Formats: sequence, structure tokens, C-alpha cells
Amino acid sequence: MIHQNKPARRRLSQHAAKLLGGASLMLLAGTAFAQGTSQNAQTDTVDDNGGVFERALKYAHDNTYYRVGVLHLSYEGDSSSLRIDNANGLAAQPFGVGSSELEGTGSSVGDKTTLGGTIGMYIPKTGRHLAAEVTLAPPLKLDFEVSGRAINESIAPETQSGIPTGVPALGRKIGTLKALPPNLTIIYRPWVDTMFQPYIGAGAMYLYTFDTDVTNEVLNAYGNEPTLNLTKPVACVGQVGMDVNLSEKLFVTADVKYVGCAEVEATVNNVVVDAPALSPTVGPVNVGSVSSTNDFKAVLYQVSMGFRF
Repeated sequence: MIHQNKPARRRLSQHAAKLLGGASLMLLAGTAFAQGTSQNAQTDTVDDNGGVFERALKYAHDNTYYRVGVLHLSYEGDSSSLRIDNANGLAAQPFGVGSSELEGTGSSVGDKTTLGGTIGMYIPKTGRHLAAEVTLAPPLKLDFEVSGRAINESIAPETQSGIPTGVPALGRKIGTLKALPPNLTIIYRPWVDTMFQPYIGAGAMYLYTFDTDVTNEVLNAYGNEPTLNLTKPVACVGQVGMDVNLSEKLFVTADVKYVGCAEVEATVNNVVVDAPALSPTVGPVNVGSVSSTNDFKAVLYQVSMGFRF
């Protein structure tokens, strides 16, 4: 949810996201193409384009590996306090003029377990020590939640003059969102000819979210259709894991990724709530918007079965 506008950072994230969105496939395809071109340059006769692409496809076939397994997202981030902006009329009484922070509150997203996969390709001329990987998963449907006092306590129990409002507590769940974050990591394996092959890696992830929906009954009491908006920054990724070879082609993998170094600003707009002690006389209470800034931190755990050609 939102503290203040940061146009420069937002533009940088958008440009980085566009690069990251295509970088994964471009790097994997470009790696294979570069290898095919390199081999082609070593010959005395210049092949036609079909020959170059044929070599690239063969390199991709011989140097690509796949994993399929279970992926668990554990959200570890924290957030600023919930902030009320643009309250007017009766709603301005509990919060005062301008914006107000609700101490002891915050926001978060729920954990998720789903199917997950990986496509990796060894980078040419590195002896299979370096590889590029992309983690794949179906769209993750996550719960967007409040935390702290906002779960069980009213965010506006009384006006500044001490008159009870009757505004109920929000409960934990505010709504839902879907996440489909494109990502790319470069990993390093110090040993490539052993049964046990540990690795480390680093990369980036675009925190792309869509299809947000506010489902909270308190916020939907008047049918005003509040909306949830989330910024989409680029996060950094750190990775450690272990491949255990079962045969020349089959292996199992345990992998952990840390995703962080990003702030997600989230805002629920068009918030109108019922104040049972006051609304029968003055009508619904127009709160305006509720927002916070989330310090995004998550850990992705993945256990997979792998295959290489």
C-alpha cells in the first residue's frame, strides 16, 4: 500500500521489467544460437542460415535440462502501517484532516504451494559450470491480507470527540491477486562430474500481478466496488540448491530462492464502510483510500525431478 509517489523508481522498474520479460527466452535461445554460430565459424565453408539454426537447435537439445516438482512460496516481508488518505465528511472525524497512519497495523500476502518447473541451459564454453535458468509455475492466486490490530480491532472505533462509530474489524483477508512473475537466474556449479552437484545463483524477478479483487465484506458493504492496485517492481533473487544424479539423464533437485530488494506499494481505493452507530442517520462513511508500502521478501522452496538429454 502507498506512502508517496516515486516516479523515477517506477519508470526504472517498468524498463527493467520489459528487459527481463524477454531476457529469459532470449538468453536461452541466444546461447544456443551463439554456440551454433561459433561452431560454424570454425569451418572453412560458410554454411547457409539453415545450417546455423540446425547447429543451434542441436546445441539446445543437448544442453537443456528440465525440472518438474512442487513449489512453495513463503512470504517473509513486512510493511508500513496502514495509511488513510482522502477521508471526507463523517469519515474525517476518526482520522482527522489529511492522511493518518494506523499504528500497529500492516499488510501482507498469504503463502502458497503449487506445481513448479524449471528450464535451464548450459552456457557455452563454461564446461557446464554456468547455466541460465527460468522458473515456471501456473499463475499463483494469493490472498492479500491485513496484519496486526486491523484484523480484530476497528480501524475507526470512535470519532475524535469520543462518539462510537460501530465500524467493525476488517478480519484478515482483504482480497485476492494473481502473480505470474517472470524471472531469470545464472547459476554456477563448481563440480559437474560428481553424483552430488551443489550450485549457487543470482538473478532478477519481475513482480507482475494482475486480476486483483477486493472480497472483504466490510469494504463491500455498500456495493461500492473498491479496487486493489499494486505496483510491479523488479526484485533481486539469490539461489542455492543441489542436484543429485540418479543416472546419466535423471536427477532430483532441492532448491531455495530468496526474493527481495523490492518495495510493493498497494492501495485499496474507493473505500466506503458502514458505521452502524452513525450511518442510519448520516449514511455510509467515505474513507477514501487505505494504503501501505510492503518491503517484499519471500523464500521459494522447490523439490523437483529433473531430466537432461
